[in-house]
Amino acid sequence: MISTMIYQLLKGATVEELKEAGLDSHYTEHKRALFPVDSNGVPFTVSYFATTGDPLADLMEDMAAEQKARATYENLIDLTNDPDVIGPLLWLRQREIVHFQRFKELYEMYEKKNY
Repeated sequence: MISTMIYQLLKGATVEELKEAGLDSHYTEHKRALFPVDSNGVPFTVSYFATTGDPLADLMEDMAAEQKARATYENLIDLTNDPDVIGPLLWLRQREIVHFQRFKELYEMYEKKNY
């Protein structure tokens, strides 16, 4: 969804507007194509996904990821006043909250089984 929002926000932007927005280096390498990177320009990689085979440890990591995503969406909401951007971000934020709750329920179930 974030990629779609970025695509929609950049659609129709002139090269000059992209330069003014600080996106000239992105345009140089990718034109208007989406290329998943973090806010520092570090490309996405699955190298940071960790699994241990221990359900409790892995679920705790999943719960932390949901909280980090929620916080990121809240930070993005703070950076805009565009209701067409805020609406989807609020939906994504709520989705992370629900995911966290479901992972927590599963964690508690496994914890009771002494995994």
